[in-house]
Amino acid sequence: MSPTVYYYYSSTNVMSRGGGMGSDKVMKLNVGGTFYTTTKPTLLAVPGSVLYQIASGAVYCPRDDRGNLVIDRDGHCFRFVLNYLRTFKLIVPMGYRDLDILREEAAYYGLDKLVIAIESSIEMKKKRARCRRWNGAAKRLSASVGENLNNLPEDDGDDDFFEDSWIGGATSQAVL
Repeated sequence: MSPTVYYYYSSTNVMSRGGGMGSDKVMKLNVGGTFYTTTKPTLLAVPGSVLYQIASGAVYCPRDDRGNLVIDRDGHCFRFVLNYLRTFKLIVPMGYRDLDILREEAAYYGLDKLVIAIESSIEMKKKRARCRRWNGAAKRLSASVGENLNNLPEDDGDDDFFEDSWIGGATSQAVL
């Protein structure tokens, strides 16, 4: 296996691997002011997507003064879009808070499977938040009742104990 040789073509700001203008072109992008370098096959990973159309030349994409393709979208989120094109997985840091923005970006680029993965992640995040909220309530209840739970009077049809303890404590007037 021979070593890889890169040739730089300054007129188009595109590099090619191995000595020709083959399919391994390196493409330079300016997405929302953030610069990215990737290969043409990465952008061609999802046929029909906006990035596929840009890389294949099917749609016009303006260039900046350095020759980078300019895409007027969120530059920060684009790194996750690019990683998806490379791996076909949603890879974001733990606790990432911009999933809604990322979903919009994925929809713009026409990456339907990424949109589905993001929506699934958002739903899981909501479920975890609900579990944490209810788990916290259960812990507070058990801590406030504690061992006294065994000492509650038997049910004699009089619910005043609970009304005084719970409702009365939560409102300005106790129910007697």
